[in-house]
Amino acid sequence: MAVWSWLKDRACGVFLHVSSLPSKQGIGCFGKSAYDFVEFLSAAAVKYWQVCPLNPTSFGDSPYQSPSAFAGNPYFIDINDLVEIGLLSHLEIETLESLPHSNVDFGGLYEHFWPLLRTAFANFTNSHPHWKEFENYCKKASWWLDNYAIFMAIKDKFCGKQWTEWPKEFLNFENAKVCVSSDYNLKKSTSFHKFTQWLFDVQWKKLKAFANKNGIFMVGDVQIFVGLDSSDVFSNRRMFKLQQNGMPKFVTGVPPDLFSDTGQLWGNPVYDWDVLRNNNFSWWTGRIRRCLELYDVVRLDHFRGFCDYWEITYPATTAINGKWIKSAGIKFFECIKNTFPNSKFIAEDLGILTDNVSELLKQTGLPGMNVIHFAFDGNSKNKYLLHEHDKNSVLYLGTHDNDTTLGWYRFLPDEIKHQVRSYFRTSGDDIAWDLIKAAYSSTSNILVISMQDILNLGSEARMNKPSTTSGNWQWRMMACQMEELKHGTANFLAELGRIYGR
Repeated sequence: MAVWSWLKDRACGVFLHVSSLPSKQGIGCFGKSAYDFVEFLSAAAVKYWQVCPLNPTSFGDSPYQSPSAFAGNPYFIDINDLVEIGLLSHLEIETLESLPHSNVDFGGLYEHFWPLLRTAFANFTNSHPHWKEFENYCKKASWWLDNYAIFMAIKDKFCGKQWTEWPKEFLNFENAKVCVSSDYNLKKSTSFHKFTQWLFDVQWKKLKAFANKNGIFMVGDVQIFVGLDSSDVFSNRRMFKLQQNGMPKFVTGVPPDLFSDTGQLWGNPVYDWDVLRNNNFSWWTGRIRRCLELYDVVRLDHFRGFCDYWEITYPATTAINGKWIKSAGIKFFECIKNTFPNSKFIAEDLGILTDNVSELLKQTGLPGMNVIHFAFDGNSKNKYLLHEHDKNSVLYLGTHDNDTTLGWYRFLPDEIKHQVRSYFRTSGDDIAWDLIKAAYSSTSNILVISMQDILNLGSEARMNKPSTTSGNWQWRMMACQMEELKHGTANFLAELGRIYGR
């Protein structure tokens, strides 16, 4: 019997990570542009806004490599809001306006953003009107917030070094907590990191409430694995297959695939699923609980990893030499369903799938994914072609790991371009919109379109290139493009939705 069966109605969604919104603070945030974007989605009869993980970024600036699976990214805090509540001045925030508006300069953000947050914290005293609200938040969120704040405070003390390189007295989490409790500066630093999370939560939940009021539901991405240099691993070492010194015995990735001839070496430590299972998946239920505070629908990244995962002996330079290891299975999903009976999930079931993975997806009843960019290989029975789609699925032109549709088409071999043109009965001169219009007619109940494709942008707007560690996650929409959306685009999308019952 299926565990879930929630996807009943046809609808459309748009993928745009928060970092890509226009703003004058160097990165997209929870400010005015986010509310303008919600209004565009509402006018376009779009029901879902999908984002990448909202967690803080670290190595490679990737939201899929974070110091916490529970925390939010402080860069998304609308700095203008801190001026309005008296924590910063207009003069102080002018430093952010020197940052680029056309892309995210993560180095510049690190240099300018954190000092502003620390100034805001210094001005936030127990006499501030929101102090009691902050205290209540810290108590309510302590089940995950304390571990994160302790980890970040110690990390700051040692200039950002990975926790495995910290002095011996800090390597054990219980010892580290004692060290923090007896050190005034460390205690103050933990309060600062709690403060940033409070700001994040207040602003995000206000934005989400506005979206929900306008009929828009938030789809959040949950990366299956966590980073080694994270509060998750540091405070829960038994849950992972680690060496005595804290370094991983094995790391994650996938074997050679469409994106890379040598596979993708993600480098995350692997879970010890026996430990997790014996603890009734309590860490995971906590993680899902946090996700359901932030999102209306959760996309489970790398769904096949819940069936089996690619385990690579550490250290390694490629993902070629690994092996598939069984992991959680249906018991995990039964546990999640029993704990959160009204939750909604999407399974990212891409990649090389075995019968076991397909069977697990069938057992859960979760909607899987279709990607049009994967549909064209000369095979008329390719499962990603529109005529092969199942209703219980979510359709994408491409994901955050794909090129934009215009960039994808430009680099296709001539014979595949011919197949694309023949299938969609188009000249290919306006390929992104040709695919968008065709995708609306798919039998997949949900369609999600990337903002880059709506804007008809090329490879320069690509969000991420798998197996690369620099130059990713930087694309941003310009304020003028946001204005253009309101004039014509919204109405056209709404008309497509009316025609095709979305």
